[in-house]
Amino acid sequence: MSSVLKAQATPRHALLRYLNKNPLSTHLSELFALSAMAIVWSQNIEGNLYEVRSAGATLRLYRNGVNHSQWNPNRPLSGCIWDLIVLPALYRPQASIQDALVLGFGAGTVAAQLRELLSPERIVGLELDPMHLSIADGFFDCAEGCELIAADAVEWVHETNQLGQFDYILDDLYGEQDGIPVRCVPMDLEWCQRLADLVRPGGMMVFNMVEPNKVQHLPPFKNAKLKKRFPHTKIFKMEGYENRIVAFSEQPLEEAEFTQHLKRICKQYPRCYGVGKRYITE
Repeated sequence: MSSVLKAQATPRHALLRYLNKNPLSTHLSELFALSAMAIVWSQNIEGNLYEVRSAGATLRLYRNGVNHSQWNPNRPLSGCIWDLIVLPALYRPQASIQDALVLGFGAGTVAAQLRELLSPERIVGLELDPMHLSIADGFFDCAEGCELIAADAVEWVHETNQLGQFDYILDDLYGEQDGIPVRCVPMDLEWCQRLADLVRPGGMMVFNMVEPNKVQHLPPFKNAKLKKRFPHTKIFKMEGYENRIVAFSEQPLEEAEFTQHLKRICKQYPRCYGVGKRYITE
């Protein structure tokens, strides 16, 4: 996962830079806590600084100061920005998400959430940085049950023959430059049409947007063919974060389904109680 919040969720060496740019942040207490997180593992590999940090049962992966993954097995919905990516799937019946494709796997936060909360039969994860996949397996235990591919996700999407095979597709394709998330591929019509080719009838596409002003320009909002195929849309956000998670679904995104899922999840994981109050939908 990449986001503007990753500028808010940086280790100590980037904390002051963020505070200078965002003096009125609503997450200052979180930032100071993050600066004190214990470093479990740190290594500079080919000019990239990788860090795994811990706070209690929560693990976070940083690369060059950008937080790429966060996971707490005791709290799969933690009230953080990562939750928003999996929320669209919780607006559908559990059995409707059987095959998921995660473009930009990181250390596997979204895959772990999908696995724990919806138990799909298959999760395919694409990640350009093979070190992220090694960390997912070695530290986060997020690789279990996933088909992981260390490759350029853009090339894979254009070359794969798995057309119409996925109920849920996530586009979270970001790198980083100077601690800021940068898109790996334009969200243009050609790209969105190709992603749509991989969606099974009745499925959905989910996009992580770090620039809110660009949401309205997404091709599924503009292109007649895509609008007709994916008539049900929902935008998820959280106070204090710039990210918008945008879901386009062939089937209705039902509030009743989400309510039932959330009740079930909170019963199974009591530490998730209250997280729903942080989620904002449009």
